[in-house]
Amino acid sequence: MEPGMIVLLGGVLPFGSIFIEMYFIFTSFWAYKIYYVYGFMLLVFLILMVVTVCVTIVAIYFLLNSEDYRWQWTSFWAGASCSFYVYLYCIYYFFFKTKMFGFFQTAFYFSYMGIFCVCLGILCGTFGYVGTSYFVRKIYSTVKID
Repeated sequence: MEPGMIVLLGGVLPFGSIFIEMYFIFTSFWAYKIYYVYGFMLLVFLILMVVTVCVTIVAIYFLLNSEDYRWQWTSFWAGASCSFYVYLYCIYYFFFKTKMFGFFQTAFYFSYMGIFCVCLGILCGTFGYVGTSYFVRKIYSTVKID
């Protein structure tokens, strides 16, 4: 498998685990509704981290099976690619769910969502890299060299 394809496909499942909750968070932030289910948001965050680590480990396992040992940045970007799909959802939400118009509202919305997605990408990429690093060290520690 190519690392580019691994990176693009690595974010689909983590995004799928959070996209319903993203609607409620965006509605509370941009439509001034009250969001009061913080315990459920914590559960969704934990599910996101577990799914990101598991998907990144599987993706890097396929990469290592194809004898490509440049896994470090691929593991980071595979985890961080969830933020790309979140930004695509932000674009969809802006055009179909909000009633914002004008230059300043558009610039404000997309700049804040861009900052949010960059931070989410760094967070998910870090979790993906750390989990994959632990996995790779574990599988290579059991290799016997004679």
